Amino acid sequence: MRLDRNRSFLLVIDVQSRLVPAIHKSTHVMARCIALVQAARLLGVPLFATAHCPERIGPVDPELRALLNDGEILTKRRFCCTDDRGILEVLRGLGRDQAVIAGLEAHVCALQAALGLAEHGFCPFFVGDAAGSRHVSDHAAAIDRLRAEGVSILSAEMVMFEWLGHPDDGVFREVLGIVKSL
Repeated sequence: MRLDRNRSFLLVIDVQSRLVPAIHKSTHVMARCIALVQAARLLGVPLFATAHCPERIGPVDPELRALLNDGEILTKRRFCCTDDRGILEVLRGLGRDQAVIAGLEAHVCALQAALGLAEHGFCPFFVGDAAGSRHVSDHAAAIDRLRAEGVSILSAEMVMFEWLGHPDDGVFREVLGIVKSL
């Protein structure tokens, strides 16, 4: 199944100031999370970022935070964001069924978000190159598990071009600029 920007939302999981520096290839992961947020904004795809226990792990990373509105940040205390009824209701309220998931850590909260969303009837798409873990082996284990559970693994570029659909779209050049910056 291809992504459709009219059915999708973007969920960036726990890209927080104290966690980002510990992530393997954090600059690479951050660039892709930011690119996805920029593309979603241009294409009218609703987006949210979660912050897990921000009093301990810190707020959403400032570079990402600068791209978000206050209402787009969802605070959580559970590893799986769908275990928080408030977050689940916000996402259900969008009336969209395709959940594009990126963020940290791939093998904990991001993985559990994808699995939890699937359990609640959403079709999750996990952006492997926009998700990170401290250890390469944990990231690989997350990808293996998600594939075994039937979750599609995409790259950030795949997401952006599927949302875009065709080069005649009015924001094609802007999205292409985002892709080329990666």
